[in-house]
Amino acid sequence: MSWLIYAIIGHLANGIAFAIDKALLKTAFSRSATYAGLVGILSCVVIFAMPFVSYWPQGWGGWTLAFISGSTFILALWAFFAALARAEASRVVPIVGSLIPIFTLAGAFAFLAERLADRNFVGFGLLIVATILLSSSGKIHRPSHQTIWLAVMSALLFAVSSVTGKAIYDQVGFLGGFIATRLAAASTALLLLVVIDRAAGREAMSMIRPEQRTATSKHKQPGKIAVLLALVGQSLGAVGFVLVQLAISRGSASLVNALQAIQYALLVVIALLLRDKAKQILGEDLSRKTLAVKAVALALTAVGMYLLV
Repeated sequence: MSWLIYAIIGHLANGIAFAIDKALLKTAFSRSATYAGLVGILSCVVIFAMPFVSYWPQGWGGWTLAFISGSTFILALWAFFAALARAEASRVVPIVGSLIPIFTLAGAFAFLAERLADRNFVGFGLLIVATILLSSSGKIHRPSHQTIWLAVMSALLFAVSSVTGKAIYDQVGFLGGFIATRLAAASTALLLLVVIDRAAGREAMSMIRPEQRTATSKHKQPGKIAVLLALVGQSLGAVGFVLVQLAISRGSASLVNALQAIQYALLVVIALLLRDKAKQILGEDLSRKTLAVKAVALALTAVGMYLLV
């Protein structure tokens, strides 16, 4: 199967997971580190695939790359969710979504000697423009300097994770590289929840062992529906992540990340299905002007994808 198919299916799964994330971050979780930590902890399931690995990263250099790839992914999630907690998604997502492929292209050019054909480069540019248009919603006011810093840092860390992950896949193949990076992600998430942000760790534990609510309780606790949605979202996110990483291992990390436009296109479709609830649940504006802009963006996405083939 072509890397492009893996990337498309992976980003579609991530789009549904992202819609669930947006809803839960608005209603269920009070700390951005909680969700980032849960994603990382769930990476532990890769231990069941360890007996099937033929090649592991070699020497300190290989394991260092694997650790950087896994740990920067968790830190990128933390920064991204922290930015979302401080501003509307329509202010944060365009920054992160457009900068990830740009940073990835720069990193792949510098460290992986990756070069894009003219046709691919045009498609890459169209997908970035489409990402900005699709991920914007209504009137966008200037976010705070702290929010901008967190969004840029998140995009940079995501790009570092992709470039170092691609380097590992080229060295030892997909399975060994993927498991090594996920073990690094799990250890980073554990450190985040146990040492760096203990309040997030307690919130994560409340999903497993809900505490009795009191009238003076200041912390919201996820309900059963939120827990179920979180599990569904993380399952879809896990499938999407595996497929995207498989696409990166077989193709261009820059082009795979540029295809994030597919995620935001799916959000537009979901928002149309939700109609009146779209603004409340996803923060999506469905005014005629916004829909016209996003229709143009969908067309750009289609052309951009065509140029990648």
